[in-house]
Amino acid sequence: MSSPFPTTRSERARSGWVRHLPIPLWLRQYRSEWLRDDLIAGFTVVALLVPEGMAYAQIAGLPPQTAFYAAPIGLLAFALLGTSRQLVVAVSAAIASISHATISRISEPLTAHFIVLSSALAVVSGLICILVGTLRLGRLARFLSESVAVGFVSGLAVMIAAKQVPKILGLEGIRGNLWEMQHQLVLHLADTHGPTLVIGVLCLTLMLGLEHYVRQLPAALITVVFGIASSQIFGLEQQGVSIVGQIPAGLLPPQWPTLSLNDWLQLLPGGLGIALVTFAEAIGPVRAFAAAHGYRIDPNRDIIGLGAANLGAGLFHGFPIGASLSKSAANDRAGAETQLSSVIAAVATACVALFCTPWFEALPEATLAGIVIVAVSGMVRLKKLLHLLRFHRADFALASFTLLSVLTLETMEALLLAVICSLVVLVWRSSQASLAVLGRATNRFEFTDIRQDPECQTYPGLLMVRPNQGLFFANAEGIRDAILQQVEGASEPLKAVLIDLVATQQLDAPSTEMLTALCRELEDRELVVMLTRVSEPARLRLLRPSAGTGLSAAMLHASTMEALVSHLSREQAWDAIQVLITSSMNTVERLAPQPGGEETLLG
Repeated sequence: MSSPFPTTRSERARSGWVRHLPIPLWLRQYRSEWLRDDLIAGFTVVALLVPEGMAYAQIAGLPPQTAFYAAPIGLLAFALLGTSRQLVVAVSAAIASISHATISRISEPLTAHFIVLSSALAVVSGLICILVGTLRLGRLARFLSESVAVGFVSGLAVMIAAKQVPKILGLEGIRGNLWEMQHQLVLHLADTHGPTLVIGVLCLTLMLGLEHYVRQLPAALITVVFGIASSQIFGLEQQGVSIVGQIPAGLLPPQWPTLSLNDWLQLLPGGLGIALVTFAEAIGPVRAFAAAHGYRIDPNRDIIGLGAANLGAGLFHGFPIGASLSKSAANDRAGAETQLSSVIAAVATACVALFCTPWFEALPEATLAGIVIVAVSGMVRLKKLLHLLRFHRADFALASFTLLSVLTLETMEALLLAVICSLVVLVWRSSQASLAVLGRATNRFEFTDIRQDPECQTYPGLLMVRPNQGLFFANAEGIRDAILQQVEGASEPLKAVLIDLVATQQLDAPSTEMLTALCRELEDRELVVMLTRVSEPARLRLLRPSAGTGLSAAMLHASTMEALVSHLSREQAWDAIQVLITSSMNTVERLAPQPGGEETLLG
């Protein structure tokens, strides 16, 4: 659809409060014909959210009703503060799992202290997100490598699904990592509870069938109805099948979690982890929805929206929430035009909490387990892992290592290991000395790597190189060695070396010292050194008298073409200059419109 929303800088800057509260930007331009699609999308989200929410609350180690406390305020907060129109911020299996891993270290699940700690963790992660978004540091989420994120989320999905298997079998006390759980399941397989297994398998089969063959229907909601009907008709509770039981109706008023300072400090690592995973999980779908529907987003504004959603969930006695990929996709497929679909879903979910909770009391726990298994199966990025295996073996190894760490270690240790792996990979890749040897492309003003385009024109006595990464402490010496290797390996005597620094925006002390020493070494070899496309911060650092570089402004050139002409003039290569000018004029004539055309060269 065409976007009627303001996109220019002047429109976005009309008032400060509009910039900080995106809702007027879409509400002011709302069209009546969008209401039907937003209503359908909103109720579609609720049909998924209600059953999955109760299941995800149990993943977080909390009673089912806590999902009704967290979801409405989360949906509403992001709708008011976020810029993505299709993203649904509600209960998330991955975030619920991390929440449980964090709180279970401090308190026993289903205790009053555990519940308060879960609310406090949502507050902590929400405040961290708001701080990061306010300081416009959303780019920090990029430090979680995509390969690492694929492995972490996939491993988390496998662990979540594995923890539901004992519920389908009617077994209790099965805990530990994946390998420990498998061992315990084998030992206790003979204790499987028959009626629980039957209802669990039936619900799982129904859910899979609906998801695969009738995707337009709310599979989770239909499965819940089937489970409740089966429980009441066949008296499953009397046969020993665990059911959800009484769910308190209503919503609780907001309240700040009452905890000791020590408790708050223990929640900080988990809050940081949840904030990182929340934004890393959301930014991909946010950008995809914006590209598909032709509107702009503000990632930092969205992370503030995510933070506000978590802060609200914590204050209203909920637990940490995040971007729900399945519900966001369903929201988009249902035709959501604006954030109003999330507002509608928030109101509808609150109504369910107020008036409909008695309907779920007979729901078997095995039904919720089946819903979780199918819901998290989409989190296993099998296609992405196979793509990495075929085309990026190193990234596949990294993703596999992260996945195995999630299956073997505690969730928080695995998340910390994932972050460390991402940082190590970032530094390692950035430190690799990648150097392009340049030549001028035929009939163009561009300079490209001669190894990629062998027809590029080179010039006798001149070596032109470009570091492919910005210079910094980790790669400075490698770049220096690579340049000297090209100088020493030149097939003919050199008179000048041109270094294109377009990729370098800032120079730290080690890279400045390296560049200074390199220039002096080249000059000692009686070579003219030319630095081109030097950024203003780098230029100021190189020419600052206090820096002691000894470099002159004459060495710096605005463009590679300017430096090339300077070299050719210096060498009195008038024939080469004439060829250069002629080819440039031919290029201009070729680009100019033909006589009688509607456009002019200047127009």
